[in-house]
Amino acid sequence: MGDSFFYEHNTFTKLKRKIFTNLLPIFILSFLIILLLLIKDDAMDTINIITFFILLIGLTFCFLLLFLNKELFRYIEIIICFIASFIYIFRVFNTILIDLGVAGNVQLGSVAYWSPIVYILLFFTFRGSKAYQISWLIYAITLIPGIYHIFLSDSRSIPTLDALIQFYIANLGVIISLFYLQRVLETYLQAEASQQLAYTDYLTSLPNRRKMDALLHQEIKRARKEVTAVSAILFDVDYFKKVNDRYGHDVGDSVLRELTYLINGSLEEADHFGRWGGEEFLIIAVNKNLNNGAALAERLRTVVENHKFDTVGFLTCSFGVSELNDHDLAKDLLKRADIAMYQAKETGRNRIVTQ
Repeated sequence: MGDSFFYEHNTFTKLKRKIFTNLLPIFILSFLIILLLLIKDDAMDTINIITFFILLIGLTFCFLLLFLNKELFRYIEIIICFIASFIYIFRVFNTILIDLGVAGNVQLGSVAYWSPIVYILLFFTFRGSKAYQISWLIYAITLIPGIYHIFLSDSRSIPTLDALIQFYIANLGVIISLFYLQRVLETYLQAEASQQLAYTDYLTSLPNRRKMDALLHQEIKRARKEVTAVSAILFDVDYFKKVNDRYGHDVGDSVLRELTYLINGSLEEADHFGRWGGEEFLIIAVNKNLNNGAALAERLRTVVENHKFDTVGFLTCSFGVSELNDHDLAKDLLKRADIAMYQAKETGRNRIVTQ
């Protein structure tokens, strides 16, 4: 994952986006209700006006951005971190310098409740030592009013000193705990990324042969248990060697990526699509018998035939389809699909053969 400020992990990013999508409207609605209650009780002082104006405007803006462009998610994270950190520091200074020790007030109030959330957000957004450093910077800034109160304030007392000491020690524990929890998370993400690489084709980002083999065994086991059909569709690009010879391997690679995108857009979510090797691909057609599998293959054949590829123009594919029989092993199913595919190529290409 390198030395980046941020997590470079698609699965984790999707998870964070989902969390923000669910939590942001809850926070926006909550802050709006609090604002309305403060207005109703005529308790809207300058501090509350600044706090809730920034929170409502900022979080609403971020929530709208989430739906306008998913590619902006990293900037949304940064904006939310900045808003949360600014409001947190602002409220810490106000609470300690203005409210603490005045009129019998010896507690830090709501600012103490929100401090763990701010640090969690920072470690959730930034990775490694970067999150640790930013957290320590914010912690150091919040120490300033505490030091002032301890040594210079006329409002200090044993209860206020006790509240401050507990506040700072608790935050220290939160930061250190989050740092080590983050190391555990990064170890998990690195392991998950390594596993992903082991099962993903580097060129097309499809499941590779190892992953497809595992998925096929999984689907065969499920089909036996639920008494449902499963078919295998093997296909490859006709005359692909000529593409490489004439245009070069870079164009050939581009063709395979374009084909991947084309086929993916024509499959059902339950079906599995992977690269079997070279220009050869495998589709595990879930809940489809031989006729259904052949119909799917015909639809894909037509889609490919009618598509004009960049640089090379029109191409075709040959398909072999087989259905799982009662006593088949995975290798038996694949062998019949492979034989059918080569029969399709030997009998003219751009066609489907079932076996």
